[in-house]
Amino acid sequence: MLKNLILENFRNYQKYDLDFSKTTILIGPNGVGKTNIIEAISLMSTGRSWRLKKDNEAVLWQKDFARISAKIVGDKEKNLEMVLQRLPSPDYPQIKIIKINGVKKRLVELLGKIPTVLFSPEELQIIAGSPQLRRRFIDILICQTDKNYTVALLDLAKIIRGRNKLLYYIKIGKSKIGELDFWNERLVTLGSFIIKKRQKVIAELNLKLSDTYQTISDEKETLQIKYKSLVEPDKFADMIGAQIEREIEATATLFGPHRDDLVFLLENRDVATFGSRGEFRSVILAVKVAELSYLKKANPDVPPILLLDDIFSELDLNRRLHLAKIISGQQTIITTTDFDHIEKGLREKAKVVELTVIARPGGRGNL
Repeated sequence: MLKNLILENFRNYQKYDLDFSKTTILIGPNGVGKTNIIEAISLMSTGRSWRLKKDNEAVLWQKDFARISAKIVGDKEKNLEMVLQRLPSPDYPQIKIIKINGVKKRLVELLGKIPTVLFSPEELQIIAGSPQLRRRFIDILICQTDKNYTVALLDLAKIIRGRNKLLYYIKIGKSKIGELDFWNERLVTLGSFIIKKRQKVIAELNLKLSDTYQTISDEKETLQIKYKSLVEPDKFADMIGAQIEREIEATATLFGPHRDDLVFLLENRDVATFGSRGEFRSVILAVKVAELSYLKKANPDVPPILLLDDIFSELDLNRRLHLAKIISGQQTIITTTDFDHIEKGLREKAKVVELTVIARPGGRGNL
């Protein structure tokens, strides 16, 4: 359980100290910094912000660094810390310093310490947005439970950059095709592992997805996530060999998990194409329930935190009631501009923190 969060020079907060309970509601007008608190928790959970291309952009203006400190209580108390350093120039590599109980660690060691499921209005873009958003959705979920997968993703990104550079040199005559052998072997090994892992996790999500959707929507339609890949893991090497000329011409790696996609299907209909606004919301809510279930099963000793960023205003009464039932099962942090959007029973049990001042130096959340 997340007990405490301290923000220093993060976004609009010069210094802010906040304690949490099982259900915490952050209320305040737009622009006061509610989402920034959710972002900080998510950053500590997944290692990256869903709102920025470079996390260092969250450093408060004219400050050299931002620090996020989190205290986790459970069987063992853990103190987690992330420091983001301002970049000397946009091209400079990102600098993140991670500490767990005061000891420096790699970023990969932080993942899974605060497992979270984020539900915000932007999450609706997972269905109809770019394939990159859908890959990010499944990758973030898996990275919170599997360090080997996280390392494989990082290694794959390096392999693709190196391979693309070599493809360019081959195209202009400075390198030979035979030099691709090493890169191809690593691409096949890492790519096959990532694809198989994604397929396995999606199969687990699908187990209860239809039942959850039917309960939320009061409809009888089946909901499934389908993984779309241009390659089969067992035939990956053959495809690379057959398409090498295309890749040289494009100077890009055209096949692999970095090009794959997910499709959300209601009765085998693509929700992105045929779904209504209400179906979008029911589908995403069902997916979030499936994420919670997956994280609980993957690591029963570290229950996930549900982060609800101004989502109640996006849901009708029926979906709000279903969401309120879900909240009762784990720690939940909610942001809202309107207290009336939150169910009465939920409001009465929650700790309420009113945010009214931006960047309040030395501020502390209401107790």
